[in-house]
Amino acid sequence: MAIETRVTLHPIDDRVFWTRMGADPRAAALRDALLARADKAPVRPPVVAASDYLAAKRSNDRERLDNLWQTDRGTLAALAYRRCQLGLDPADTDDRLLDWLWSMLTEPTWAVSAHLPGNDLPSTSRPVLDLAACEMAAFMAELRQALKPWIDSVSATLADSIVAEIDRRILQPYGDGSKEWWDNPAGQINNWAGVCAGSILVACESLAAQGLPRPQARARALKDLNLFLEHAFTESGECDEGVGYWTYGVGMACLGWSRLTRAEFEATVDLKRFKAMAEYPHRSYLFGDSFFTGNDGGLHADADIAFVPWLAQAAGSEWMGRWARQAADIPCRTFGQVVNALDAIDRQWVAATPDTSIVLQASSGTQWLPDQQAAMVRIPAPGGRLLVALSGGHNGERHNHNDLGHFMVALDERWLIPDLGAPTYTTDFFGPRRYTYLSASSRGHCCPVINGQEQRTGCEAAGHVLRWEPDAERACLELDLTSAYPAEAALQQWVRRLERQGGSAVLTDAFRTAGGVPVTQVLWSLVEPTVEAGATVRIGRLTLTLAPAPLAVRVTPVNPADHALRDYRDTLYKVEADYKTDTAGRLETALMLTV
Repeated sequence: MAIETRVTLHPIDDRVFWTRMGADPRAAALRDALLARADKAPVRPPVVAASDYLAAKRSNDRERLDNLWQTDRGTLAALAYRRCQLGLDPADTDDRLLDWLWSMLTEPTWAVSAHLPGNDLPSTSRPVLDLAACEMAAFMAELRQALKPWIDSVSATLADSIVAEIDRRILQPYGDGSKEWWDNPAGQINNWAGVCAGSILVACESLAAQGLPRPQARARALKDLNLFLEHAFTESGECDEGVGYWTYGVGMACLGWSRLTRAEFEATVDLKRFKAMAEYPHRSYLFGDSFFTGNDGGLHADADIAFVPWLAQAAGSEWMGRWARQAADIPCRTFGQVVNALDAIDRQWVAATPDTSIVLQASSGTQWLPDQQAAMVRIPAPGGRLLVALSGGHNGERHNHNDLGHFMVALDERWLIPDLGAPTYTTDFFGPRRYTYLSASSRGHCCPVINGQEQRTGCEAAGHVLRWEPDAERACLELDLTSAYPAEAALQQWVRRLERQGGSAVLTDAFRTAGGVPVTQVLWSLVEPTVEAGATVRIGRLTLTLAPAPLAVRVTPVNPADHALRDYRDTLYKVEADYKTDTAGRLETALMLTV
């Protein structure tokens, strides 16, 4: 018989459950984190000023509202958890939960500034159904469901106001067919569909449990979650947004799905597609907390206790279950995440503390993500364990970076040649200026500069697989990446090949251009490189031999803060090796990596 995976939300008056959770050692880390956060909550909640909304337009600063969405709402979740632990204690006169709840309920919008039309002040007559607003609908509905006895003890009007605001801002326009870009199959479906539809389904299921069903919004949310499954992942279930965005979109979708009974879930979800999506972290897993990444997704991810344990059960994934038992990411942002985490702990799907004895295994000696054209090759050499990843894909992906032919290198599970990830988001990063930012452009990747040109954006800039040999001893990926560059590059052909040669990896490039075109090979390093004799670069214990010897090699230190790189604090190093095609327009270079 299938395991019942429906999450149980225990109301404040279920004192058996809350007493048990208060004493359960498996819940200690979550309990301590939430209570510590509640203790630090200011007496006065944050109040959003008009200038906070306008900062996105005036000064390219979206962080003021992003912080409220991504950080301060977590304080409300912690205060709600604290109240559930305390129960209906008439001696407790702490009004912080009441004030924080009221403040966030009555904000002029639940959306954030970067998602408001024109980045202007919110119009109270035009609801905006963005990530933050849909999350808040779920948040408020489940707060009401869990805390209604307490809410009614402090106010006779608050419970009804919560329902009215959820309906007015989200469920009514959505149920009535509002036009949302994130559920339009003719556009680009991405993590927004999972977050928004998953959150709306949570709100609908919570209100239905309180005797207030919203059938139209519920039906659309279920449909949109299937759109998310069908269109937000590649044909084989890969997430070209990266594991970070996989975690966000899938995590919030799972909050919605986890509110359904097993029978409802299986009747409404494409299970084959669901399982393919769920396998992506395993397929892209590299080592430690590192996963293959592309675009805005970072290199590192922990199992989120709010959904990974549930997903492991729903998908029947042994690997996902092992990852869940390593869970180190304690959710504190929404009340629904707290509910899911407690449910997983209560069902013993996670351990008291992360189980460090569990060693996660990558899928094989070589890994291949066909839709992203990404190969990960492991080479056990006498001097250490070398991992090299090379990827193609196209430059019109979700949260895209212009990064065709980018490669990354780790030695003994330590990154040496990394991916730079994404910057701290600003308003104009999601617009025409996106590729002026280092980490989104090919300048911020291990990609050549050809005739002074960086890569162009768009789906037409696409790689083509010429050869893939998965055998670990003879691993080889060869990509034709010619279309990555604009006409100004005078490029006629570029083929990049990664292959294992014994205990070394060799990256070979073949260029054909107009005659005498400058080509600069670029790589990024986390360790200060040393250049020897013009043809050898050392990065720690990794030796890079360039052939033929370049005309010049430059090493430039780069301060991550200058480019708002959110995943790095220490100095990065850019290595540039200059070449020029011959009079016939030909150039072949090789980079041998040995330890």
